[in-house]
Amino acid sequence: MIVNQILIFGFGYCSEALIHKLKRSKRKIFVVSRDKSSINKLKRQGINACLWTNEKLVKQYIKQSYAILITVPPSCLSDPVKDKFSKYFLNSKNKLRLIYLSSTSVYGDHNGAWVNENSNLKPSTRLGKWRLNAEKKWLSFGRSNNFQLTILRLSGIYGPDRSPFDRIERKSFKIIKKPRLFFSRIHIEDIVNVIVELLNKNNNRGIFNLSDNMPASTEAIYKEAFKLLNLKPPTPVGINDINLSETALGFFSESKKISNKKLLNKFYYRLIYPDYMKGLKDIFNKLKLKKF
Repeated sequence: MIVNQILIFGFGYCSEALIHKLKRSKRKIFVVSRDKSSINKLKRQGINACLWTNEKLVKQYIKQSYAILITVPPSCLSDPVKDKFSKYFLNSKNKLRLIYLSSTSVYGDHNGAWVNENSNLKPSTRLGKWRLNAEKKWLSFGRSNNFQLTILRLSGIYGPDRSPFDRIERKSFKIIKKPRLFFSRIHIEDIVNVIVELLNKNNNRGIFNLSDNMPASTEAIYKEAFKLLNLKPPTPVGINDINLSETALGFFSESKKISNKKLLNKFYYRLIYPDYMKGLKDIFNKLKLKKF
């Protein structure tokens, strides 16, 4: 059964891109956000949206929905949506499908080795630990109440307005050189398309990694971006030669290659952007370049 009524908790980069696509299919969309300016923006677009604090209206949205997408990140060791609203999911007369956007940070450091959905989960960063705890809470909730739950573990998200080109323009980047440091990425359009396919299919319970086919270092990504710009990249710096935030240090402390075989072979998904070179080239071609 194709789901035509969906409730989205949170309004960020992924939610905005998904809403843009869903609007073209004329699906009924509900959004709950903690940001008043986001609510006003959505209402101007004709989207049903309300503030997190409007519990009465949130309950109405839940009753009218057939799928619920949770994009709100965990806070400490609690999941805001699970703690505040999951009790209302139980009152729904519809057979709810739940989709939770998680992160590949739950795997922790694997010294550059490949990981899949069955690999050891050993996050070392604070955010990775929070994500893993949230996953466990949603999995327990889904099992206990027989909800169809899909967890999407997202690799590093990139796309228009969130790419190396944007950071180069803002001069808010450093090219870090560190041997055997691998990261995986996923283009926003592939994330959106996977979610739409989930809404069009039945019985896609489980956990899926969302990643392209080519893990790479941030150094390689920036070199490709500068190549497209026809500019010479700055000299890479060692990680010990600069001051990084706690979050950035955590990011660079974990190296792994995320396998997408389950997504490709069991979900039968074909990537729009199978590697960062195709993804960056498409973003570059769409840019109205300013001065870099």
